[in-house]
This record gives sequence, structure tokens and C-alpha cells, in this order.
Amino acid sequence: MSKWFAGLNLTAIALGASMLASTLWGVWATHKLLDLQKREVVTVQLSRIMGEFIQAEARAGRPPEETKSRVQAYLQAVQASVQRLSRDGRTVLVAEAVVAGSTPDFTAAVRADVAHRMGALPDAQP
Repeated sequence: MSKWFAGLNLTAIALGASMLASTLWGVWATHKLLDLQKREVVTVQLSRIMGEFIQAEARAGRPPEETKSRVQAYLQAVQASVQRLSRDGRTVLVAEAVVAGSTPDFTAAVRADVAHRMGALPDAQP
């Protein structure tokens, strides 16, 4: 005994819904894949940026509590800067992990952005 709904076989309705869902998923997946192809891959020399800052802080001779808070603020600024690059459509790779290739180096841009973010802290730039 077959079941009917609004004059249509329930099996046909389920099959049609499944086909529609598959088509919509395919459209969505294709859109996401094309968005990934548009992303620019860039590198940032994070260890170099962080090393320079840590060396500058070590030479400054500040109390440990102040140094710790400045390093935390610097880490947050670096993270925010890298996240901004990601939101702008870039995939950010740590330069030290890239073996070969010709990806653009955004180290200078991150350094400048971090310096701008740290502007409220005196002597933030190394």
C-alpha cells in the first residue's frame, strides 16, 4: 500500500527533496571552493618579529611585571594583526615553516600594524 500526500507519492517527494538538497549542497560547496582559490597565500616571519621585541624588552631593564604585561600586549597585537590579514582574504603561513616557494612576505606589514596597535605603549617598537 503506497502512501500519498497532496496527490503525490511520498517516495517521489522524498526523492525530489533529496535531489534538491544535493543540488543546494553542491552549489554551496562549489562557492566555498572558489572562495578558497581566491585567497592569497602569504608568509610572516613571526619568530623574527617576536625575537626582536623580546630582545628590546630585555635591554629595556623594566621590572618583570611590566615586561610580562608588555609581552602579553605585544602577543595580542601580533595575533590581531595576523587575524586581520586572514579576514582580508589571505592565508597566513609562518615563514619558518615554508620550505620553498614565492609567497609574498608580509612581515613588514605585520610589524607596522603591530607597532600601530602598540602605539599606546611607549617604547613598544624594538
